[in-house]
Formats: sequence, structure tokens, C-alpha cells
Amino acid sequence: MKDFIEKVLHQKVRIRHCDTYQILPLILRKCFEFYQMEILNQFFILAEAKENISLSSLRKQHKQLEQLTGKYCVLYLKHLNSYARDKLVEEGIPFIWDNRQIYIPAIGMLLTQGEAREIKPCSRISFVTQKFILSAIYGAWDEVSVTEAAEKMGVSKMSITRTFDEIESLNIPILAQNGKRRRYIKIGSKKEIWDTVRPFLRSPLLKEYRLEKPFSSLSVKSGISGLAEMSMLEDDVYVTYAATKREITAMEINNEKQVPSEEVPGCVVHEVGYSIPFCHGKTLDPLSIFMLLEDIDDPRVQIALDKMLEDYVW
Repeated sequence: MKDFIEKVLHQKVRIRHCDTYQILPLILRKCFEFYQMEILNQFFILAEAKENISLSSLRKQHKQLEQLTGKYCVLYLKHLNSYARDKLVEEGIPFIWDNRQIYIPAIGMLLTQGEAREIKPCSRISFVTQKFILSAIYGAWDEVSVTEAAEKMGVSKMSITRTFDEIESLNIPILAQNGKRRRYIKIGSKKEIWDTVRPFLRSPLLKEYRLEKPFSSLSVKSGISGLAEMSMLEDDVYVTYAATKREITAMEINNEKQVPSEEVPGCVVHEVGYSIPFCHGKTLDPLSIFMLLEDIDDPRVQIALDKMLEDYVW
């Protein structure tokens, strides 16, 4: 056990038998032998399965172990198949597959058969990755490899590799792995996928420009104006547009005269971290508009948001 972990990690590992978990339910003590493991100055429970355990039981028992002990738990498994391995990775459940693979997200490493690939720690999703996830939802993508995703997004394979690394680091359960090959998988309906990924996403808004005069060079609507395009909601007396940082710079919008928040502007420009034009390029995409407006305490806006998602996404 120790030799395999040290050989793969190229790090000194401390493992000692732990008798302090005798308070755990009998079923858990019958299924696992418990150790304390130290890697890179981090301490974990190492739960070695005494026998072959089904995937459904592993899920349940791993959750129980972490809830009952309040500590990060790594499963040590001698018996595992590729399907169960992929599911554990998808669901972010840390494990060591004896003499085969190590998956411990807490230290940002996925190691397979002695070959290590570092996954850089990530605490906040990038806009590139967010755009990929939303595009996958709209397109109902499934079983999409790095190469296929790069073609769909019009970016390099390296960019998608970094996106997949970020998704893996954040433990967003939308990737499957077969050997070294990773792919995006559809984990349910569009709404089910949205409910799963929503906690990881953030508003695309970077900065708001309240311009004194209308700005006719922009065409993609954002905020209330975008919602009004896709619902029966009445627009504000001024138009709100979306523009990327590159567009802001190219059009010198940041140099335009602005008005204070208490005054009515000629138009508003949202500088956004990404843009997925919708409705033939008339508006920002519905899910991004939802994230921009979901905190507005106005029943009319909330009703319009729900109707927009029903009509254009689900």
C-alpha cells in the first residue's frame, strides 16, 4: 500500500493504523480497515475495503464516513472496474485503486499507472469554462471528447484540456474518463444539468457603463433589455447592451461620458466575461441573463425569467 502510493506520488507518505474509529457503526467497521494518511502535510482517513463493495454501497459508505468523522476520506480499493472508477471520478469521490490509479482531488492530482498529471487547484470557475458548460447545455452535447469540443468551440485542444482540468479540479460531475481520455457527458436533461452546475457558475458581469448617450454600434442586448426580447416584460426606458472587454476597448466605450446611478442614462453597457449571442445575435444567452437578473426583487422579472427559460432552454 505505502510503497505503491510513494512510487506514484514521488512523495514520502505516512500511514498508520487507526483504532480511534471503533465508535463507527458496525457495518462500516466490518467493511473497512482504517488508517491515518499524511501526504504533503495534509491528513486524511484512508479506508481500506476488506472485500469487493458495490458502487452504490461505496457512494453511501464514503458519505457516511465523512459525515460521521468530519474528515476527508480516501477509499483504498483492491477490487474496482473501469465503470465504477469513472463514476467515482465523475462524482469527486477520492480513491486509491491498488497498483493502478490514485484520485485525490484535495491535493489536485489524478495519477494513473504511475504517470502523473497535475491538476492545478481552482476555487473559481473561469469564464472560458463557463461558456463551454453553457454551450454544452444549449447544444445537448454528449460523449464529447477534447478534440470534438475544440472544434465545436472554435478553440485549440489545449484550451479545452485546460477547461477539462478546471472542471475536474472543481469536481463538477460532467466528465467521464476512459484511460487517459476524458469526455463531456450529458448527465440528464438540460434542467438537471443546469441544477447540477449552477452552484459553480457566476454572473458574467464584469463592469457596468452608464453612458450619457445611446450607443448605436452595439447590437447584443443584455439585462432587462435581453429579457424583454425573450418575454412579455416591458424594457427599461434605456437599452442595456452586452460587450466583451475586447469590444469595450475597440469601441472606446470606457472613454465615453457616464452619468451617476441616480440619473437615467442614454444606455447601459454590460462588460461581460464571455458572450454567447442568442436569438440570431440579438441578445445574450438566456442562462447568462438569468444569472444577471436572478437577484432582482421584482415578481414581474422573476415570472419573465421563468417563462424565458421554459421557452428558450428547457
